[in-house]
Amino acid sequence: MRILLLAYNYPPLASPQAIRWYYLTRELARQGASVHVLVPDLPGSPCTSLPVPEGVVVHRCDAGGLAAWFARRRKAATPGTDDARVRGRQTQALRLNWKGRLYRLLDRLISLYCYPDSRGQWRHPAQSALDRLLDELAPDVLISSHEPPAPLQLGLAVAARVPVWLADLGDPVLAPYTPGRWRRRAFRLERQVCRRATALSVTTERTRQLLIQRHGIDPSRVQVLTQGFDDTLPTTVSAVVPRSPDSPLHLLYAGRFYPFRSPAPLLEAVCAVPGIRLTIAAPEVDPKYLAMAARSGGRIAFLGEQPHDVVLRMQLECDVLVNIGNALEAQIPGKLYEYLGSGKPILHLASTGDDPVVPLLAEWGVGWSCANTAEAIGGLLASMPDAFPSLQAQLRLGKEQARAFGWSSLAAGLLQRCHQLLQAARGG
Repeated sequence: MRILLLAYNYPPLASPQAIRWYYLTRELARQGASVHVLVPDLPGSPCTSLPVPEGVVVHRCDAGGLAAWFARRRKAATPGTDDARVRGRQTQALRLNWKGRLYRLLDRLISLYCYPDSRGQWRHPAQSALDRLLDELAPDVLISSHEPPAPLQLGLAVAARVPVWLADLGDPVLAPYTPGRWRRRAFRLERQVCRRATALSVTTERTRQLLIQRHGIDPSRVQVLTQGFDDTLPTTVSAVVPRSPDSPLHLLYAGRFYPFRSPAPLLEAVCAVPGIRLTIAAPEVDPKYLAMAARSGGRIAFLGEQPHDVVLRMQLECDVLVNIGNALEAQIPGKLYEYLGSGKPILHLASTGDDPVVPLLAEWGVGWSCANTAEAIGGLLASMPDAFPSLQAQLRLGKEQARAFGWSSLAAGLLQRCHQLLQAARGG
């Protein structure tokens, strides 16, 4: 089975999508697939900790436009940089410097006319590279990773040249946060992909149902492929670590903040409730959140962006993992599944009245949910330090709840799906 993945986000980038495809391609290669990946030639962040997986061949091409210019400048400024030294730095860039602010300004200006933003400039150099790879590799399956949509556009352009085209949408192309100027174009692209792709994958059942209803597509063509966790680690599910009753209850949030995912209620609650310590590993934190943390007397610590392996270790060392729900009903933060693999209790903060994570946590029995308001969070946290041993004993923390979401299991399901699609395409 020869698989070619088109992905804008892939190591050395450290985005959630890059992590997703690092693990999926690693496990696909381990399970016998010949895996090639076409990605833009972009430098990683100082927190990059994921190498290219063994057995996966990565083809890098010019990123196009501003991103390509920036990548060339960065490489010229840091020739021969030792990856180990870069990886070892702990990034404390909670605020952008002037160069970062200038780059962001230019990026926003380009995004006014380039769909969906400046990352769309990769599509033209990627098209030339893709044409060559299709001739050289003759892949059985082409996978397009959504976000940004450029890989979907590339898949549309070459769909007739491959036996199977699988579009991994993750979230809808037309999402609540899509800018108004691009909504019509996003809907049109989403419809074309839904009609032309051999099959589609999404990360939640609600997104699956949304696409089926929105475009009238055959439900059998849409597969749910969630985010996951590394089930090859020996510490995947940790034992309960004894906690001193005199020490603060240690909460950890690891992820990103968006306009639809606010940490403000959590910060307010921690400031108001003694006996709670909160650590946050997140990049580019808004100064207003730093100001809120300053009022906590040192009980709230922002660490900035951290390497992926460091975050996994931090998850095993805390008492409770905090998951902040998106104010978007069809979405589940991918970090939830990574948390599940740690074996630690999860505190989920629901940002909508119909948050899909709430019933999942109840089904799994691995944590607690409350509304993402300072009052609700504070009420729950106030009693938690003293009652934590009994609360934890009521949970079902173990491998049975987590096994189905291990990356090796998810990749096995994806590979089986690819074999079925290829067999059907060949008339077998």
